[in-house]
Amino acid sequence: MSSLISVIVPAYNSEATIAACVESILAQSYADMELVVVDDGSTDGTAAIADSIAIRDSRMTVIHQPNMGRTEARRVGVEQAKGEWICFVDSDDTLPADALENLARGISDDTDIVFGDGHSLPGQQRRRVIPIDEFRHLAVRAEGTIGVPWGSLYRRCTMMPRLFDLPRHIMMGEDYIFWLRLVFSTEKSVSIVYENVYCKGEEHTSNCFRWTADYAQELNELRKDAIPQELHDEFMDDMLSDRLANMLSVAQWSHRSDWAHSPFYRELLADMASHATALPPKARLYLALPSLRLRRLYTWASEHLHR
Repeated sequence: MSSLISVIVPAYNSEATIAACVESILAQSYADMELVVVDDGSTDGTAAIADSIAIRDSRMTVIHQPNMGRTEARRVGVEQAKGEWICFVDSDDTLPADALENLARGISDDTDIVFGDGHSLPGQQRRRVIPIDEFRHLAVRAEGTIGVPWGSLYRRCTMMPRLFDLPRHIMMGEDYIFWLRLVFSTEKSVSIVYENVYCKGEEHTSNCFRWTADYAQELNELRKDAIPQELHDEFMDDMLSDRLANMLSVAQWSHRSDWAHSPFYRELLADMASHATALPPKARLYLALPSLRLRRLYTWASEHLHR
């Protein structure tokens, strides 16, 4: 039985890519779909391009709004969507022609989430279903591509306003918080799809973002709030894993004087000690390096000398 899938595309100043993105969605082999493009206050030709395509295809709706950020644009798109299932696509990306068809095969009454990048998960042995308790641990550790909203399906009833309720300046890690809030709002197992369902364009946010200890601390508070308090001990090892990854990002871009005595670093060390978790040797060495230049040299060497 076919289920209507609503594809949501938040778009801001995407005139170079929006046409290819939209056309790839409208060309899907899965027929029971609609497309909602949210023009988030674009100042280039994005709106005009989207409007011109919508005129000739009744499955496509374009919403124009003042610039409010990608997360808010997704929320507005969900509000306008009519489908039982929601799929997010970024405006500089495209879908293979059979993407929605492959995702739809994972739809059942027993799941609220169809995760569309199963090959990115470690050690899953191509399981088509993962119990929600197990998948939550993967999500808290941000394994694979869990932590990005695109390339999956979500039952519309899970798309509660809280998933999108974030300060606008949270631009790196906002999708991670989206996922944490999502996986702790359903008790159903997650359906896994291994076929290629997404073509990622050039990444912009992660390439230009510079972590700070204050930012990492704010993200950690959002992380803790997304996980029910009574489950913090169960998920502490997973939280520590992702917090350490954030700390290494902070150290890559900030001078030691900016983070060595920060609440984020102090609390990370304290929680690791209280849970008998030691810093991995490489992380300990990296954080002990006295200068930003040496840490960047270490990062470069790790990426280039061990290929």
